Amino acid sequence: RSIAVLCFAAGGLWPVQPILVRKPYLKPVLSAGHTAHRNLQHMRRAVQLAAAGRLQLASSRRTAASGQQLFLRQLHSTPPPEAPASAAAAPAFASDAKEATYGAKGLDFFDSRLRINEWGAVSSIPKNDPAPHLRASSSSYVNHDGMRVDDGRYKSFLQDAASVVPQPRIFTDPLHLLAYGSDASFYRLLPKAVIKVHSEAEVAGLLRLSQAHQVPVTFRAAGTSLSGQAVTDSIIISVGYVGKNFRRIDIKDDGSQVTAEVGLLGGEVNKLLAGHARRRKLPISHRIGPDPASIDAAMIGGIVANNASGMCCGVAQNTYHTIADMRLLLADGTMLDTADEGSCRAFLQSHSQLAAVLSGLAREVQADAQLAARIRAKYKIKNTVGYSLNALVDFPPDDPIAILKHLLVGSEGTLGFISSVTYNTVPEVHHKASAFVLFPDLYSACDSVRHLKDSGVASAVEICDYASLRLAQQEFVSLVAELGQAQEGAAGLLIEVKGETQQALQQRVEAAQQALRASGARFGGHAGAPLGLESYPFRTNPAETKVFWDFRKGLIPIIGGSRSVGTSMLIEDVVCPVENLAAMTADLQALFKECGYNDASAVGHALEGNLHLVFAQGFRTPEEVATFGRLMSGMADIVVHKYNGSLKGEHGTGRNMAPFVELEWGSRATGIMRRIKDAFDPHNLLNPGVILNDDPAAHMQFLKPSPPASSLIDNCMECGYCEAFCPSRDVTITPRQRIQTYREITRLKALPQPTQEQQERLSKMQDIWQYDGDSTCAADGMCAVRCPVNINTGEFTKQLRTAAVDGLDTEAGAESGSTSSAWGGRLAMAGANHFRLINGGVPLLLNTVDFFHGLLGPRLLEVVSSTLNKWTHNLVPVWNPYIPKGAKAVSPGLTAPAPSQLPTQAACATQSGIPRQVVFLPTCVNRMMGPARGDDRYTGSTLEVFTRLAEKAGFQVIVPQGVSGLCCGMMFDSRGAKKAAGLKCAEAITALSMASQMGKLPIVIDNSPCLAQFKSAGLNQQELKFSLYEPVAFTSLFLAPALDFTRLPRSVALHVPCTSKQVPGLADKFTQLAERCADSVTPTGIPCC
Repeated sequence: RSIAVLCFAAGGLWPVQPILVRKPYLKPVLSAGHTAHRNLQHMRRAVQLAAAGRLQLASSRRTAASGQQLFLRQLHSTPPPEAPASAAAAPAFASDAKEATYGAKGLDFFDSRLRINEWGAVSSIPKNDPAPHLRASSSSYVNHDGMRVDDGRYKSFLQDAASVVPQPRIFTDPLHLLAYGSDASFYRLLPKAVIKVHSEAEVAGLLRLSQAHQVPVTFRAAGTSLSGQAVTDSIIISVGYVGKNFRRIDIKDDGSQVTAEVGLLGGEVNKLLAGHARRRKLPISHRIGPDPASIDAAMIGGIVANNASGMCCGVAQNTYHTIADMRLLLADGTMLDTADEGSCRAFLQSHSQLAAVLSGLAREVQADAQLAARIRAKYKIKNTVGYSLNALVDFPPDDPIAILKHLLVGSEGTLGFISSVTYNTVPEVHHKASAFVLFPDLYSACDSVRHLKDSGVASAVEICDYASLRLAQQEFVSLVAELGQAQEGAAGLLIEVKGETQQALQQRVEAAQQALRASGARFGGHAGAPLGLESYPFRTNPAETKVFWDFRKGLIPIIGGSRSVGTSMLIEDVVCPVENLAAMTADLQALFKECGYNDASAVGHALEGNLHLVFAQGFRTPEEVATFGRLMSGMADIVVHKYNGSLKGEHGTGRNMAPFVELEWGSRATGIMRRIKDAFDPHNLLNPGVILNDDPAAHMQFLKPSPPASSLIDNCMECGYCEAFCPSRDVTITPRQRIQTYREITRLKALPQPTQEQQERLSKMQDIWQYDGDSTCAADGMCAVRCPVNINTGEFTKQLRTAAVDGLDTEAGAESGSTSSAWGGRLAMAGANHFRLINGGVPLLLNTVDFFHGLLGPRLLEVVSSTLNKWTHNLVPVWNPYIPKGAKAVSPGLTAPAPSQLPTQAACATQSGIPRQVVFLPTCVNRMMGPARGDDRYTGSTLEVFTRLAEKAGFQVIVPQGVSGLCCGMMFDSRGAKKAAGLKCAEAITALSMASQMGKLPIVIDNSPCLAQFKSAGLNQQELKFSLYEPVAFTSLFLAPALDFTRLPRSVALHVPCTSKQVPGLADKFTQLAERCADSVTPTGIPCC
């Protein structure tokens, strides 16, 4: 019944009394899956703590669960005996958080049972479940996750919603519900419906219906949230990727303010601000304050609703501190524009009770000195746990509008719908320097941050532990002294300083170096062989600093990409005062090792005491889930009770931290939060279960599975970074959603005994996949450009298409829902073998259509084609005025400039025997399609334009023989016809080899996607590998030096093709070349045509 624990040390028995420990207390330590070595470490540490008098084991009368909880709490929150007393930080205030109920911390997940719902989501039911009524199956509606059954209210709501939003934008099919059932977190809740809204009026109408039918709603933008705040099993109202809607922007003349709607990406707003400064030739450019790592994927709505921050913005420049105004809808559909005095007056009159509650809460909090001090202390560091209570102390009680708009920041859609915000922007400083400094241990690195913080000269300090440094690529290693030979446990700091001038920058660099020396830390990767700080210089070369920051930004994705199949990547986001960072980091690392997370990495925004712990987590077995529960409890203890920190600094509370809000804030502050929620949303209809949740086990419910589906996509983290570049994002679904739905299709197909409902759902999902998943995937690979782990969903789609076309795997074809079938391969080969007929037939067809365009007029032709489109089930496309005419025929041969046209440089080159010739391949798309009617005034085909330009530079242009039959094979490859694509690619390469004298002459492919197709197909002719060019790259390298440029007073819209964006530096060449020709150049920002 008991274990007698005796501790021996070198030299004899420690003078301590034997400790009797009941078995249940040690169950976590001795649980299955822990190695004997780790068990011994746990036992040894427990006895050491007891010997030092810092671990007290309760009497045998205590229950197993409570005893186990006490043991773990002390084990995880007590420093080892040899640690200095200063390692445990004293609380900054007497927090009643320590007196609050432990909630989630008191649960026993080691004897929990797992429940898997029909969508594969895993829930852990603790043995000592304090809320069994929240998990009982019931036919009646309860407003709690998993219990919102349709008792008729959803049917009525959706019927009425069709009068507010057109039916085609209301989705209830299983594929779309699954696609919107997850965000970037590890939770899955399937909504009853997804409604894509286009206007404020539609949202207001839906909110009124929500009140009338008592149906909860959740707002969703990009869905990049990491804490489960963008999912629900009720109704999703989506403003993300809905065309041009919710994407308006207005920039103040000097750029100091920007008003942006919630559907714009944060990165887009910054680019538009930079373009505004360029066009107006402003002396200073601006950006928004928040700079999260996901800024190119996260939308303004999510950035505001989560009070996102980032690497450089700290606390001072987050949304809370840089917001000027907002336009929002309250729970009853009432609109408030805080920048409009009339709107504010109307609000104060119609919602006087809400205004009075906010003013009353502000007076109450400001009168409570202890609570006000606690709130101010909590927000000196990053904190996104709970509501923004600092709004109640930062603004006078008689200004409820200011209090309201700041409470909305970080409210995660639980208090109202934000439709647009006005930011006070921050100046962009262009003089920057970065250094990566190596330390022999993590503690020294963290301690040095305190000195950098005190100096006030660093704009950003990022920390990387040894596990993350091992992932560095050679380019990075070459810039950091001794990184390749660093000892285990070494760590590094990436430090950035900025200055308004070069002189100011140098002064800040010297001050930063002085602060580092003042820390007394040793530098270098080996404690026994320290290096001088001069070994780690601050670098100003943008190419070198980009290597540093690309490594830091890519760390989390690299870690995620290396995880094992079937696991999810989790990112914990904790904060403490900077002076406690070293001790907290050491304790958290020890906790992760104790829990068996040996692959965990620690990185983060060290200047703000913000640490991200990145690790792989599976939810496949009770042991995995229980270990995760234990980790969460131990982490909460360390961060909150020991170091007075925040459990979420940037990622929001969501469902993940909702059970821990009272643990961190205490019952008094949490009670204030509940009164805020009741005042805004008395019926709990706005994103219920997020931020405040009565279920202490909510963080362990509806955990998202990650079943293996295909080696091409198994590493997907479902972060959503790919979505902004997907051409079908506004039409059907995105790459992330294709992967999510395919994983579910694979899971359903693998069920040994599927139910009738599961079989029907599988059939429906496969049917819808045909168009949404397959046919609308452009397969351009742009998703891989943004994907942190380089997943090319387009290549995955083509793999499924190939299996269907070639008839190799009928199941794969069925899963992809490809419109092709086995006979498609034969049809593709026929087209490839008779490509000249296609090349000649398409221009004839286009010219025929253009003839009827002129004869019938655009309106009648559009009506006729629309009718034919319906009759032929989309076989005949709907005509539009931009359909091109047929292109002129291209003749092979050689063009030669007249001697008088040759520039002096070119003439000398010709006389010296250097061939001034270039092979030019007009691709099939440009050989078939000419300008649209009305566009004839432009300067001709790509061949004609390039020939004129080349002749001015003294080059002769060679067109390959048999050009009318040549094709790179992309049109076949993109539909999965690999054999036909390979045939055409081989034919074209042979023709190019002959025309270029086996690669002696440069070859220009006039369409960059076709060039990429040649390269991706694999060039067998080694001599051509370095001879192929895209037109802009060739022009910049060979033609531009021989040309004279005159900039014309014109405005040019610049579209960089998707494959050109994937070539490093090529997009910049597009801009540079255009800016030599025109006064104003505006990038379109269109990812793919």
